[in-house]
Amino acid sequence: MKGLQVRAIEDVEISYKFAAWEFTASWPTRARRSDVVSIIRVKYLGSDPARLVQSSTRINILSNSATSSIVTAMNRVSKEDSNDHLVQAICENLYQWYKKAGRTTVPEPRQREGDRWLLYPLWPSTGGTLVAGGTNTFKSMIAMACAVQASSEIEVLAGNTRATGVNQILYLDYEADEPDFAERLYATLRGAGMPTDPIVAYRHLRVPLIDAAEAIADEIARHGYGGVIIDSLSAAAGGSLVDDELANHFWNAVAYLNVPALVLAHKSEEAIRRKQKRVFGSVMHENRSRMLWDASRDQTSTSVVWEVVSDNNTGRKGHKVAWRVDIGKEGEHDTERLATVQFTAVNPRNVKLGVDSGETLADKISYALLSYGPMTSGEIAKKIERPDNVVRAQLSRHNETLFQKRADTRWEIANPPVE
Repeated sequence: MKGLQVRAIEDVEISYKFAAWEFTASWPTRARRSDVVSIIRVKYLGSDPARLVQSSTRINILSNSATSSIVTAMNRVSKEDSNDHLVQAICENLYQWYKKAGRTTVPEPRQREGDRWLLYPLWPSTGGTLVAGGTNTFKSMIAMACAVQASSEIEVLAGNTRATGVNQILYLDYEADEPDFAERLYATLRGAGMPTDPIVAYRHLRVPLIDAAEAIADEIARHGYGGVIIDSLSAAAGGSLVDDELANHFWNAVAYLNVPALVLAHKSEEAIRRKQKRVFGSVMHENRSRMLWDASRDQTSTSVVWEVVSDNNTGRKGHKVAWRVDIGKEGEHDTERLATVQFTAVNPRNVKLGVDSGETLADKISYALLSYGPMTSGEIAKKIERPDNVVRAQLSRHNETLFQKRADTRWEIANPPVE
């Protein structure tokens, strides 16, 4: 449209001026299926002072019925035949920016600047990190500890983690509410011996992340949050977890936030029963994340083991960390409430996660070695109640991959976790 002035800030916003009209639009992004959305704000400059005609509204720029609401608002101020054509031209221009899909550059080869970790070794400083676990594996409590430690550099997850700077965290909560969150935060701070002052930003969400991403990204940029925790994937995805398209929409929304994300995810009952270390739903959730942790709990105690299942960040697959979670409460019955939560590092090899009938023989051998330490094949056979020759065959089959033989002829886990 002749006379339309356009100013674009790459990946942030685009502004338009035409006659007495001024439009500001967020960078367009794919929502789902055929939708391309943007937040559009309209001012009329023909009066003194300038008049806000349309507040920030998220619309599908490819839908004529959606854009007609802007035209209607403009006509109330200044009814002109060109209003409809102007809005159409702006939406067409926005769509062209969307199809450009960013800039092509030729980067200078150089080592990465800044720290690779937000919270070592749990949370990389780029992309999305997934934590998959069943119920009662303390995912939300440990995520809270991650938020407090990243926001303060005080070692809440004592013994096997360290923050790499002070980065205030935004906690996006789909499962609890602010009073529950505040109680967990209070108990975590008291357990760490810290002042019970506000430290973690909180937002309770009811809409899928893809629908709230622009507003949240704006808040993150405005307040300078260094990371975001999403609790949990099943609600934030906004639809079927087995749908690859919805999975990609979710991770596109995570990328749009432009800060490292820690995403809590549920495992299916089948995966828990079979001891499968994977997230419930589309494989794209695992493929799009930078790191996937599997959370398992010793059901006879409060010890939890996190194991790296896949790592597209630093190649630390198989690394394990573990904590004992000590929960203190006050009051009784209807007055009972959380008082303290403390996390103590423990050796993952000393946590007995239990043997399930769906496990393989190699799983049973691994569990025995983790529980009792290095043993001969005969000792392993007695522990798991299987013939010695069958156990020896499994040890040989997985030699140097799962198990390794020591100089004293006893077997142990290959590449044992760092204590």
